Amino acid sequence: MKKEAKEEFFGNIHGTTSVGERGQLVIPKKLREKLKIKKGDNFVVVEKHGMVILMPTKVMTDFISKLNLQLNNINPPKADKV
Repeated sequence: MKKEAKEEFFGNIHGTTSVGERGQLVIPKKLREKLKIKKGDNFVVVEKHGMVILMPTKVMTDFISKLNLQLNNINPPKADKV
């Protein structure tokens, strides 16, 4: 498997972390800096195929807005009849 294909499938590994006593995870510092993650940032937590995915809430909100626009272009809302 080519390097690009591996990165596309697995992503980039930035270290390991463990679950703390209260269920908290620490995101490695270099990754927080790279992604500009700050204290108080919110994430949507997704489980897929036994994996945990953290997605910034803003990314999810933007995705839903764009998806809604595309769906409205395909099937425009019907005008209310009076």
